[in-house]
Formats: sequence, structure tokens, C-alpha cells
Amino acid sequence: MKMKKKPQWHKLDNAAKIFPANTDKRDTKVFRFSCELYEQIDPVFLQKALEKTLQKFPYYCSILKRGLFWYYIENTERKPLIHIENRYPCSPLYFPNRKSLLFDVSYYHKRINLEVHHVLSDGSGALLFLRTLVYYYILHKHSEAFLNKEIYLENTTTASEKSTDSFSKYFQKEHTSKQQKIPFAYHIKGEYFEIGQMGVIEGCISVKMLLQLSKQHQATVTEFLVAVWIYSIYEGMSVKEQKKPVVISIPVNLRNYFPSDSTRNFFKVIQIVYRFGEQKEDLETVLCSVKKQFQQKLTKEQLRKGMNALSALEHNITMKLVPLATKDYILRFANWISYQKATSCLSNVGKVKMPQEMIPYIRLFDLFVSTKTTQIATCSFEDNFVISIATALKGDLPKRFFCHLSDMGLEIEITTNIEQEC
Repeated sequence: MKMKKKPQWHKLDNAAKIFPANTDKRDTKVFRFSCELYEQIDPVFLQKALEKTLQKFPYYCSILKRGLFWYYIENTERKPLIHIENRYPCSPLYFPNRKSLLFDVSYYHKRINLEVHHVLSDGSGALLFLRTLVYYYILHKHSEAFLNKEIYLENTTTASEKSTDSFSKYFQKEHTSKQQKIPFAYHIKGEYFEIGQMGVIEGCISVKMLLQLSKQHQATVTEFLVAVWIYSIYEGMSVKEQKKPVVISIPVNLRNYFPSDSTRNFFKVIQIVYRFGEQKEDLETVLCSVKKQFQQKLTKEQLRKGMNALSALEHNITMKLVPLATKDYILRFANWISYQKATSCLSNVGKVKMPQEMIPYIRLFDLFVSTKTTQIATCSFEDNFVISIATALKGDLPKRFFCHLSDMGLEIEITTNIEQEC
């Protein structure tokens, strides 16, 4: 008689612990990466590519379960099937009473979509999964073009290394200094879309042109975009509302500071704060403040302190013994406080790399996230820099932002699922 294999399980990493208790229909905690090719997607080859990719990422075939004290991830024999896109972007993947996979792969015309619940991975980890999926798809779909050619994707990490909890690896118990207190932030106003719906506005810009513009302002691309985003938000604020600061959360990939091959969550959020009621109201002054804050907060020492403070609660003996039902209330309250202290979020995943031989098949990569407000996510591939604005609110903030960039001389190709003029 064949013995049934005992399921393997993993504790949630530190950053993932807050997501299950705060997943709801308005904010599903799901983010989407897409890759657009120059040809129509063949579902047969895409399914084969997914099966091959999962051999490299067995951790992805997991379900989320409740324990007595914490949620945990358990592997499952369930295998995903690719399908044509048939739902709103970032629709729910986690259902408390279902044994559902925490990721989904779909396609539509020339696009391959990967949607991931944040409990499973962060953007950097999910991007490696999508790059591997696209790699195998092109390799098998165009096998004749690659005969007798050795083409490698930069991915020598083992399955065990991919599932490592890097927060635990780098945690150091220490006396944590008091963090800077941030008051409740200004919140973007607007009428909500119906629950389950989300507006997405994407702008595709030349990387060379955007880099040139950022250099003219003596800033990095991220610093420049954060400043323009803050200024665009300010233009929609009343004088009374300017008493509250505009606070932009910036997820930072900790792999750039602490060596890690994990494809699980390994990021830290820094906050960029600007008070229009107390500071000048012009873009250059905003940008100067943004650059100064990036320099202060984006250091290994500051990120380490923040990472340790974040992990301290998890290692607290008293907190370990609190039942999960009580922890859920605590984590919801913590999430509410975090929401009150942020206006928006801007995440720059950076440059996406693929093997040189496969570049002619790929037009661009993009990503966006589920949100209760309005958030930006960006990435680039070759000379295409895609800025994706996901919003739960109807309003003209995305229009103001893209019009500012256009007025500075950037040519922008706009794609959206809502009526939006610029």
C-alpha cells in the first residue's frame, strides 16, 4: 500500500503575518505581474511552462491554514491550471474556508498574468517566478529557434533557498530605539468603485527619456517620481487638509542590503513625509525634501534597525502565547493604524532582465497591487518603463500625475480599464 506523504509546512515570514487577518474584498492583498509579448499566447505551451516552473518553485503549491497561535503555509498536491483572464485584476485568492492556491496564472491575447497573494511572496520573489515562467514558455514555444543553443536564466537558487525565511536569518535581538512618530496622514478623496472592481491606469515611457529627466533634477528615478506623485496629491488638497502630512510608503527590497535568495517576503517599508502646511508648495522643494529623506533612511543600519523592530514582536514570548483569534484583532488594529499613517504607496521593482536571445519576443513587464486607496508600482524592461496606478477611487489624481510628466516633455502611452483622459 502506498504511504501518503506527510504535508510539509512553513511558518509565515515576518512581513506576511499581517496579511491573512487583513485580507478582505476591498483589499485582497493580491498583486499582479504581467508580461506582454509580441505574439498571441498559446495556452498549451503556457501550461507546460507553468508545470516546469513549479518544479523550481514547489513552495508556490501551498495553501494557507490557521493554527492555534499563528497562520502557516502547508504544501498541497493541488496543481494550478492556466486559464484565459476572466476576472477583475487582483481578485481574491485567499478564502478562509477553502483550500485554495495562493497564486493564479492567466492569459489574454499577448499578455501572461501572474497574480500572487502577498502572504506567499513579495514583488521581487514573484518577479523571479514570472521570469522563469516566461523563459520556459518562449523556450518551448520557439524550440526550433533555440536548437543547439544554451540559454540560461539567472536562477541557480535551490528550492530550499527559495523558501528560506530571511527575516529569521538576519534577526538580531537588540534594544530598539524609539521610532519617529508620524501623525495621521492625509487620505486621498474620491468615490469608491464597487467592491471587487479596481481602476488601473498604466503609462509606458522611454527609460532613456525618464532617466535623462531625473538626472536634470539631480535625482534617482524613484526620488523623482515620488516627488511628482506627492505634488500631484497636493493639488487635490484643500487648505484645511494641508494640515495633515502627505506620507508615501516605499517598499524596500532588503535583498539589496542583506544577501538572500529567498522568494518569500523580504522587504521593509520606509515612509517619505511632506507637510505642505509647513513647507514650500513647489515641486523642487518637495523633491529636495524627498532626496534628503531617502539618503537618511536608505542605509543598511537604518533598515536593519527597522527590520529588527519589526521582528521583535514575533519573537516576544508573551505574543507567541496569545491565541490566533486574539492576534487577528491585534493585527487588524495594527493594520488600521498603518493605514491611517499613510497617504499612498510607490513601489519600484526596477529593471527586469531576461536572456538576450529572448528579448525580441518580449515587449514589456508591468505590475500593480490591490488597494483601498491609490498606489503606484513601476518596473522597466529594455527601453519601456511602465508606471501602473491602481486605484479604488474615482478621481483625476492619475490624470494630474501623468499630465505633469507629459508637460515635462515625456511621451506617454496610456492604457486603462476606466475612462481617463490626459
